[in-house]
This record gives sequence, structure tokens and C-alpha cells, in this order.
Amino acid sequence: MKYTVDYIKKVPIWKTILGITTAILCLYIVFSGLIYGIVPIAFSILLLQTEGCQIDLKSNTYRKTYSILGLNFGKWLPLPRIDYVSVFSTKITTAVWVSAASTNITENIYAINLFCTNNKKIEASTTQNKEEAFNLALLLADALNANMLDATKAGDFKWMDKTQYRNHSTIVYTD
Repeated sequence: MKYTVDYIKKVPIWKTILGITTAILCLYIVFSGLIYGIVPIAFSILLLQTEGCQIDLKSNTYRKTYSILGLNFGKWLPLPRIDYVSVFSTKITTAVWVSAASTNITENIYAINLFCTNNKKIEASTTQNKEEAFNLALLLADALNANMLDATKAGDFKWMDKTQYRNHSTIVYTD
């Protein structure tokens, strides 16, 4: 039996290729004697970086991870008793500037949160894909023997039937 639940967001292939290419070119520049190649290496690290969450069920610990090319970093913390896993919908707005023009881009994101008995929230992950959010929430709820809450509609939070979602990928509410 696997005792660790891992969820690491995937880095798009174009970011991986660009990040690795930039890192290789910068390292070549640095080893050629030009110190200016160090600065763009930070850019390549940002391209290759992703985040996620790991839960070790055997030792009952968790950590928010930052990952670069499969190497995970983060501090392990004790995992409290989880009552339920929620999928929460929100919007994120990013300002984009090109020359003298600017615009705001708004995207829907789904946050997967773990809630403890004292109503403390542990942010497990975020994604832009609703189906991916519910699949991850189901994985975590099953692993932690917790309930699932659909909080994607403001003010209309409903408990989900995990068995129905697991077997048919359809959301059925229990209340």
C-alpha cells in the first residue's frame, strides 16, 4: 500500500523546454567567464518551478511542496485530523502590460482545501481545471477518510456523495 499522497502541478512542456534551454545557455555563459549569465538562471528556475502538496499517511505529516525538475522542497508538519476536503471557486486577476497599453486578465481557479476539527484550513493546491480539482479532492478525501464539500458556488455549499463521484464522475449532493 502506498502511504504518501502526492500532488505536484505539471509544468507545461513549453515552460520546461524554455527553462532548461535558458539554464544551459546561462551556465555556458557563466563558465565562459561572463558573470552576467547568473541573473537569467533565476528566470529559468521560475519557469521550471511548480508547487503541490504531499501527505504522508504513515507518519501522519504533510508539507506544501515547491518542486524543480522533480526535486521537492518543503517542511514536514504534523497533520491534524481532517474533517472535510473542500473545492472552492474564486477568480484571480492579473494585470498585463505591453508597451503603453495594459489590460486585466481574469481567470477562474479552484482551490482544494483541507479543514481540521478546529476549522483550521490547509491549502492543498489550486488548479484552473474544475474536473482536476474534484479528482484531487476525492483522492485526498479518500486517503484521509474525510467528507467532500462543493464550495464552487458562492453561498451555496453542498456536501458531495464521494461514492457517486468516484464511480460515475457525476456530482450528487447528500443534503
